[in-house]
Amino acid sequence: MPKPNITMFFPAYNEERNITKLLNSATNILDRVAGNYEILVIVYEGSTDSTISIVRKIAKKNRKIRLLMQPKDKKGVGYAKMMGFKNAKYPYIFYADSDNQFDLNEFRKFLPYIGKYDVIAGYRIDRQDPKTRILTSKIYNALMRFLFKAEERDLDCAFRLVSKRVINEIKLVCLTGVATTELLAKARKKGFKIKEIGVHHYPRKFGQPVFEGRFLNFPRPKVVKDILKEIVLLYRNINKK
Repeated sequence: MPKPNITMFFPAYNEERNITKLLNSATNILDRVAGNYEILVIVYEGSTDSTISIVRKIAKKNRKIRLLMQPKDKKGVGYAKMMGFKNAKYPYIFYADSDNQFDLNEFRKFLPYIGKYDVIAGYRIDRQDPKTRILTSKIYNALMRFLFKAEERDLDCAFRLVSKRVINEIKLVCLTGVATTELLAKARKKGFKIKEIGVHHYPRKFGQPVFEGRFLNFPRPKVVKDILKEIVLLYRNINKK
């Protein structure tokens, strides 16, 4: 079988201490397993550290790496994912977070299933996040399974490969992290085949999550409000006649 042509993309916000390692890892794995490939880094214009300049410097040396700027008035990781999918030129699109909490070498686990499944969704083995964040995620997952009949075990895990034909058949509307669940829910409703694969999860060494407050790592009130609004939006969007 020929090697697959792959787009990898990574949303990023203030990840200056993570982004070089991430891009080196992505390049190393794709050099081995892909035919043609590209790496997109979607950086929010509101980033206040050196993430943008670092990516530009690396992209000048490697033409397979491309920087995309997410406008300031288009906040949200969901919008960053829309940009990644829209700008991907290859038929298989993989995305992950930019915080190096995954080992991109585990992308190899996906290879036997490329072309056999439309979505390959990672789920976190021994999740290495603060306990309050894990609790919040469990509540979120239970709610989303109830509302959208989603069957996957880790609906908000950002380590996923999607066939471009899925993206061509569904319309993503969520701008927040709800977009990760939205993709699975809409793909399942359309009848696409979904495969789950466990991937190891590691502690964040550098940088700070953008949605957590200072009190016991619980989400900031505004984040909770935005997510709840988008859950309502998604419910209406999926169930409209």
